[in-house]
Amino acid sequence: MPKKKNISIKYTSRDFESIKNDLVDHAKRYYSDNYRDFTQASFGSMMLDMVAYVGDVLSYYLDYHVNESFLDTSLEFDNVRKHARSLGYKFSGTPSSFGVVSIYILCPSNTEGNGPDNRYLPILKSGTSFSTSNGGNFILTEDIDFSSDVVDIVAARINPSTGANTYFAVRAYGQVHSGVLESVQIDLNDSAFEKFKKVRVGDSNISEIISVYDSEGNRYYEVDNLAQEVIFVDTTNNNAFNDGVRSIIKPYSATRRFVLEQDDTGTYLQFGFGSDGEDSSAITDPSKVALKLHGKDYISSKSFDPAKLISTNKFGISPYNTILEVTYRANSANATNVPANSIGNVISKRFVFPDSTSLSDAEREVVENSLEVNNDEPITSVSVDLSAEELKQRAKSHFSSQNRAVTKQDYESLVYNMPSKFGAIKRASIVNDPSSTNRVLSLYVISEDSNGYLAKTNGIVKNNLKNWLNQYKAVNDKVEIMDPIVINFSVQFTIMVDKKFSHDSVLQTAIGSVRDLFSNKMYVGEPIYLTRIYEVLNKTEGVIDVRKVTVKNENSASYSTIKVDFDQIMSKDGTFIKTPKNVIMELKYPELDIQGTAK
Repeated sequence: MPKKKNISIKYTSRDFESIKNDLVDHAKRYYSDNYRDFTQASFGSMMLDMVAYVGDVLSYYLDYHVNESFLDTSLEFDNVRKHARSLGYKFSGTPSSFGVVSIYILCPSNTEGNGPDNRYLPILKSGTSFSTSNGGNFILTEDIDFSSDVVDIVAARINPSTGANTYFAVRAYGQVHSGVLESVQIDLNDSAFEKFKKVRVGDSNISEIISVYDSEGNRYYEVDNLAQEVIFVDTTNNNAFNDGVRSIIKPYSATRRFVLEQDDTGTYLQFGFGSDGEDSSAITDPSKVALKLHGKDYISSKSFDPAKLISTNKFGISPYNTILEVTYRANSANATNVPANSIGNVISKRFVFPDSTSLSDAEREVVENSLEVNNDEPITSVSVDLSAEELKQRAKSHFSSQNRAVTKQDYESLVYNMPSKFGAIKRASIVNDPSSTNRVLSLYVISEDSNGYLAKTNGIVKNNLKNWLNQYKAVNDKVEIMDPIVINFSVQFTIMVDKKFSHDSVLQTAIGSVRDLFSNKMYVGEPIYLTRIYEVLNKTEGVIDVRKVTVKNENSASYSTIKVDFDQIMSKDGTFIKTPKNVIMELKYPELDIQGTAK
């Protein structure tokens, strides 16, 4: 065949038949003098079949590789998982289940016998583990203080000769999550320094990395990405009893950090490429990096990279010549969902008493050995059988949100998602300040007291909330956390009752219906809809007609002192009471503030 020949090649042929036909046409056109036997039984036909076979296989893998390179067309779950990770969505193969358990102890009585001896009311530390009869493990996620005001106390044991109470049963509630705590040591003594070191921790059923320490006592923190230097840590609040907040959230610069990566092969920790001598969190003097004009008479740029103000760009310190101690929580997929009344075994426990030196060892052992646990409700989690298509949709939704607070719903959702140990927010609402010209956002938050009544959020919680929102809000957003105005109200109504029914019975049922309507606390700025009250009363069995519904402002000593004329803020059609955006309405005493008359 001549060296220079214009050969027409069809690049669109990709399956076995089309490739073979092209090969036959090619042989007939360019090798007609050398080969003429194209029968199925010939050796040449076999060679053409083999080449077409290889071409078909290569075409298949080429198509498959291209399809798996994009999230929308990817089919393999592991590849979808990798694409999701590139979009910032981290999928854990074994989900955890969360729930609430009842925890009981016995406490000796005080000298008067009218209550427990407070010296023997301990703190049950987080990390206490429980189990079910079928092997499911659950871990306490918070410290339980049995001396708090929210525990239930009843007499448990009585001296038969004197009739005095000797022991009291104390019940508290705590949050638990499924899993078992394990630890592993990773020996890096014989390894040289390596940029972006990646180490394997264990199987892919690890749900959470609790802590990572090296043999020198340095701690490594988990971050979303290695470029993230600032994290938020919680510290113990020494004034927790008065503030009602266990922990204070503070920003912290983590030079030692890692990202968590998981796939079907296991769980891995990925570090940066800085060393102890190179990585520093110091801030460089801007005059040393901005507009260096020495020796030249022109300016190439009027700006400088703010990242250069940070004297490190190594994405954190990479460990070497040390031993890593990794503590993690692992889950078993078949033991995360448990029915009610199934958690009853105490695996490990740790009590802390206020003043253990003044206590009797025998009585203290009674308290510790009396620990019991039970889950009054089932504890369930999401299904582990997540499809590839569902994972795609989750990844896209996560990418579009960008972990940023942009809309009103974003801000309010972040407020409610703040960990409870930093303080609890009952209701939150964010609005634009109409008098502001620099986009000031007014965030109104309110909490509850120990009796369930609305109360102002204290300064510790507000400071925690401010630090919590700072990692999500836009840089040009200015958020002011404020207290909404609480206005108390009562409801009075008059109904007509069918003569076939008891007036008292129907009236009590009607009052209960209105009480259920306001059983949940109202939201900031939520109006009071009179039409809803009419609706629930009309649906009450035995009620013929609702003559009148009146909503009155309550401002006596036990209520909020704010006085409002509801007639002035009533809608024009009289169907609802308008509530300003900085006001929250509260039906404080449902047993007293709902009154009715039956005729």
